[in-house]
Amino acid sequence: MLFNGKNIPFPSIPKISFFKVIEKLEVMRNDKDAAVANYAKSLLKEVEKYPILKEGFEDYTLIDKYREPIDKLSRVLFPDALVNNEIKALTPPFDFKPFYTSTRFNNILKASDQEFSSYLKDMNEDEFYVMSCYFILSRYFGYHINTSRPMMLEIDNKEQGILRTYRLAINGELLEFIPTAKAVDITQEDFEELLDHYDDIELWKKKFPPDSWIIRGVLMINMMDVTIDQSLSSITSNLLIKSADSFENIKKGLRSLFNNNSLETGMVTFQENELMPIYKNDVGSILLDKSCSLDCKQHMGSKTFKQLMVNRQPLVIPDVDHFTKDNSNPISELLKNTKWKSYIMAPLIHEDELLGFMELASEKKYELNSVSLIKLNQILPVLAMATKRYKTETQNQIEAIIQQECTTVHPAVKWRFEQEAQQFMIKQNNGEHAVFKDIIFKDVYPLYGQLDIKSSSSRRNEAVKKDLIKQINGVRRILSSALAFTNMPAYEELLYRVETYKAEIRTGLSAGSEHRIVAFLKSEIYPVFSHLQQLDPALGKLVEKYNGKLNSELNTLYEERKKYDDSVNLINQKLASFLDRKQEEAQKMFPHYFERYKTDGVEYNIYIGQSISNHIQFYPIHLQNLRLWQLMVMVELENEFASLQQDLEEPMEIASLILVYNASMAVHFRMDEKRFDVEGAYNARYEIIKKRIDKAHIKDTNERITRPGSIAIVYSHEQDAIEYRKYLDFLCTKGYVKSDVEDYELENLQGLSGLRALRVEIEYQLPSKEEGINVEELIKSIEG
Repeated sequence: MLFNGKNIPFPSIPKISFFKVIEKLEVMRNDKDAAVANYAKSLLKEVEKYPILKEGFEDYTLIDKYREPIDKLSRVLFPDALVNNEIKALTPPFDFKPFYTSTRFNNILKASDQEFSSYLKDMNEDEFYVMSCYFILSRYFGYHINTSRPMMLEIDNKEQGILRTYRLAINGELLEFIPTAKAVDITQEDFEELLDHYDDIELWKKKFPPDSWIIRGVLMINMMDVTIDQSLSSITSNLLIKSADSFENIKKGLRSLFNNNSLETGMVTFQENELMPIYKNDVGSILLDKSCSLDCKQHMGSKTFKQLMVNRQPLVIPDVDHFTKDNSNPISELLKNTKWKSYIMAPLIHEDELLGFMELASEKKYELNSVSLIKLNQILPVLAMATKRYKTETQNQIEAIIQQECTTVHPAVKWRFEQEAQQFMIKQNNGEHAVFKDIIFKDVYPLYGQLDIKSSSSRRNEAVKKDLIKQINGVRRILSSALAFTNMPAYEELLYRVETYKAEIRTGLSAGSEHRIVAFLKSEIYPVFSHLQQLDPALGKLVEKYNGKLNSELNTLYEERKKYDDSVNLINQKLASFLDRKQEEAQKMFPHYFERYKTDGVEYNIYIGQSISNHIQFYPIHLQNLRLWQLMVMVELENEFASLQQDLEEPMEIASLILVYNASMAVHFRMDEKRFDVEGAYNARYEIIKKRIDKAHIKDTNERITRPGSIAIVYSHEQDAIEYRKYLDFLCTKGYVKSDVEDYELENLQGLSGLRALRVEIEYQLPSKEEGINVEELIKSIEG
């Protein structure tokens, strides 16, 4: 096989043949339409003189010898009405040298002054070899490989000086693949091995030895002009990246987009009522010199400036000479002294802010006009974003340092990270070794809360069990049918193992059970199913029905687990969104650090203290206010959950818990772990309590302190209980909780003792917003 000018090994021996076209003509000769039938009969009569055209030939020099009948057969595939529109050609099998082309295809190659095969130079020998194997796997063996990656060709139009882009499609419908004595039969196992080692060319050559197949037929090449799409993509990409030549690439993209090699591009910014050029990375202005700016304020009365600055509409000048005669303003005066004959100035607007203008200019009248805006409008939003980026680079640099050193930072403490980022930049700019220091917030008070889905682990395991049993029953039905059909002992042995796994599931899932069962199905059952599909249509339908019930991503049955997961996700989403909204309101009381997590439910941490705020004085009343707010929001979250019950796939229960910690602590942002953590060994006790408290039992009982329908408030000191009883009394009068407050001693946990808890039932019909609690009431109730 000749490839890029040299002979290379190839899995197939190509033969040019028109057997598929001839077979089509043989069908057409019996067409009811007499004209169609007569055309087919006449052509077949002529072609019958040249049996080699059906049998096929390897000697490509015979194309010229049989040029007349070949052209007539090829013409069947090229409707006369479309030859000036379609871009397609016929080539020998996998030899990309066209011997018959549409008129438009031929014109494109003439304008490029190059052979078509030269545009495929980016494909190497190994890729070419494997590509032909894909065709054999698909068309002969029926193994489908998704090779949908589009092939793009960039072809110069030397007459216009424009690089045009085409999407290439290779149609193999006119080919057949014939195995020789050297051909290897490709089994399912071979196919999977090739997929696992797609880049191992020696393996491909082992499965498809050189010259082990014959390819008979012709290859159809189709091309589609995607220059506009590719230009827009290229422009957008260069706008989003920063490189020394990005603006030059944008210019090239715009020239291809507008099919105009002389098109000029520029940009101006709009700052404080002045138009100024951008001179960065070769970005310049068409109208304004480097040192020139244009004061717009004193020209706002003119029609042109009002259109641009006030109405924010594009200025389109298809005929510059006509425009300069009829208008007298700085823009018309500047255009007089240029070579441009048509001009566009389009506003760049981002989030309702006028950032500047994009300029386009051409040396031809009416080359740019109002229709040009259709193309231009597709890139203006991205260009506006790039301009916004240019105007905020310094702030972005600070943000980048914080993101790099600290990941996402909560707004309440961002000021402290910006201070450290400023110092980091100063040292960096001075050539010093810059290190982002650890940040510590001292004397802050923690608040912790959680809403936990009860029995989530056992519910999840039960859902997994139900799905696995359903799936195994499906496998059992297919294997039983296969055993009845073939009476093969191997199916009986597989049935025995399937029943063993089913019994194991019914007994109870152990660690790794699910993984072992899924691995068993994948490695030993599914290959058998593939065989059964080919063995018998009825068995094939059973397998198809089974596969239809599996989740396409997990390749397992996902019904009961989906109900459970959907219910948990809905709970988490709704509760987290509600908590986030309430948290934004709470920040107005006093700035505080807040972080929440989605688990099987929602949990959150709050830290409040003077070191969190850089501009408001902190008093104990702020802590008391936030504690009462937390209680109130926990009740509202419970009510939010209650309203969700009717939307859940699976009925669920949640239990709420608040942990009271009356001592202040230091919170340390650890740079190595990119997260906040408590500082000091004593304060580590707080983290231990958080991890263990929701499993705690009331002392001398088997009852957990957390209970659906109630809030548990865990505390260590009697003073905490007195404070929270006061909050609960207030919330009771407002209809948030019931009046009966339980007080329990908790069992000792590992390393923890002396904990107690208040527990109160929740009211599930809260007062209206008008009757509810506002911030002023919170503060007054605490002061009282």
